[in-house]
Amino acid sequence: MKIMLKDIEKFHELLLRKGFTKRELGRKARISEVYAQQIAKGERNPGAKVAKRICQSLEVEFDEIFFIRIACKSKQF
Repeated sequence: MKIMLKDIEKFHELLLRKGFTKRELGRKARISEVYAQQIAKGERNPGAKVAKRICQSLEVEFDEIFFIRIACKSKQF
């Protein structure tokens, strides 16, 4: 399973509305600026703890900005 951003543009809009830069989000969520930028671009997916800290930092519910993608792995014989 992977935690992924629902909408990259809406995430950037939320950052602006809350007055955060990616650097400030990183500091508040206790992650590096680079990691915050990668998450914001959709290049990396946060783990559960990081996603929770991002939601707390932005004062939003998990389902507002993230979704969980369940990977299907087929068995090959």
